[in-house]
This record gives sequence, structure tokens and C-alpha cells, in this order.
Amino acid sequence: MQRTSVDSSRVIRVVPDDAEPHSIDHQLDERWLLAFAASIDDTRSEVFDLDHPDGIVGHPVFPVCIEWPLIEQGAPGIELSLETLRLGLHASHRITTFAPLRPGARVHTIARAHIAQNTKRAALVATAFHTYCADRGTLLVSSYVYTLYPGVRVVGPERRPQNSGGPALTPIISREPVGTFVVGPTDSIVYTECARIWNPIHTDSRVARASGLPGTVYHGTATLARAVTSILTSSVIQPNSMITDISCRFSAPVYVGDSLTVWASNATDGVCFDVRKRDGHRVISDGQLTCAPTPSPAKGEG
Repeated sequence: MQRTSVDSSRVIRVVPDDAEPHSIDHQLDERWLLAFAASIDDTRSEVFDLDHPDGIVGHPVFPVCIEWPLIEQGAPGIELSLETLRLGLHASHRITTFAPLRPGARVHTIARAHIAQNTKRAALVATAFHTYCADRGTLLVSSYVYTLYPGVRVVGPERRPQNSGGPALTPIISREPVGTFVVGPTDSIVYTECARIWNPIHTDSRVARASGLPGTVYHGTATLARAVTSILTSSVIQPNSMITDISCRFSAPVYVGDSLTVWASNATDGVCFDVRKRDGHRVISDGQLTCAPTPSPAKGEG
């Protein structure tokens, strides 16, 4: 089937539903899982101690690493120019974990089109990622990544599936600060190399300035990962909990030198959180996570 070429105008064309999904395979190892934890200053024994009795597991936000090569290809089910692709803003993210990612696991990740629709001022595109144990076929992680393209319109039949978000949690008490960190000049580069997520807007100030930004932008997923670590090392969550679901909105960019504070509170079924700059401006909003007791590794897991 021949597809209509896309010119440089700011449009996203939706292709037929029978478009092939994108997929990729990875072999996970201690080196990658450990490096990711190090890049976000997470030294909890379950993600950093190679002598841990049950072995280490991937950080709850680590799935973004294995999804990145598919994100870099562009979302399946749409066509857009490189110029339009570069306009994309990571708007929100949801990660649902069914089993921890462990060293030695061979995983197979599939990306499928989820949403492609027009909003008042932008095109909204969402991609669904499902990661399976390559040997056993069991589902390990599902993620939904939402991207906004300001000033861009969707052309063709819009995709409007049912809501894929989890139920809204109800805070029991008001949020309180549970952790603070400052984004240093090397943090984006270290995270880029350890997570294997490369985009020059995070590491090359020339590219950032050419995009109209004052400097390089810290990865939203790095901010999210550090927020999750702050929560996991606080009193708002039970010790030895496994995060089963994380969701949030990325509401403002983060730059070198920003001091960020994670605010969190217990909720009816988990934790509600946000991340704020020193002036109170939120860079992550509507954060939610749910958890369960950490399972012991099953024989042949992954």
C-alpha cells in the first residue's frame, strides 16, 4: 500500500489501522540496571546492591530506557516530517508494572498507536508500549506515552480510544516535602549515557538555544525517576513495596541549577505527588503511584 508523502507543513497524518506495530528486543543486564540507578542517585539496595539476597531489579521508571529506541523511530500509525517531530513535548506518562525487570531477562517490546487527535492548540499523540518476557511470553510492563505537538493538526481519521488512565487517587492528608535535589551541570549527560536515551536538546546547549530555550533541558523521565526514589525512601510508603503503577503530567521544563522538591502524601490506594521549583511552580503535576509487596523472584522470571 502506497502512502502519501508528508511535506514540511505542520501536520500529522494518520495511517490505516492495519499499520505494522514497531518492536524491539533487549537483553537486560546488571550493568544497565545499575547505571540507571546511579544516574539518578538511587542507592537503595534493591536497585544498587549487587550482593542483595534476591539480586537487583530495575528502577520503577527503568522501562523508559527500553522504550526509547521505539520512541526515537516516531510513533507507529502516523506520518510526520522531521520538523514536526522536533516540536513534540512529552506531556504525560503512565507505567504499569506486572513483574520486576531483572538482570538476565530477554524482553520484547511492542509499540502501537493509541491516540492521534486534535486539541484546541495542538495535536495529541499517544503510543502504547507492552513489554513481554521473550522466553515465556508473560506481560511485564505496559506504558502509555503522551506527546503534544503545538501548532500541529492531525489529518485523517483520529484515534480516540477509551481512557487508559488509572483511577484518580484521593489524598488523605495535604502533601508534604519528602525530598529535594538540585540539577547539576553534568546530570543530563550522565542520565543520557546511563539510560541510553539521547536527544541533543538535553546535552547540547547550541541545539537547545536554536529551539528557543535558555539552555539544555533535564529529562522529564529523570525528574520523575528521582521523584519516585524520594517517595520510596520516605515515610509516605511502606518499606519493601513494589511500585505497580506510576502516572504524571510534565508541566514545565527543568534546567541546570533548578532546585526541585518532591511533595507527596498518602492516598486511599497509594501516593499522590508533585515536583516543584523553589518558587512553588510545578514541573510534575498530578503524580500518582500505587504499590504492592515486593514479590520474590520466580524461577526463570523474565
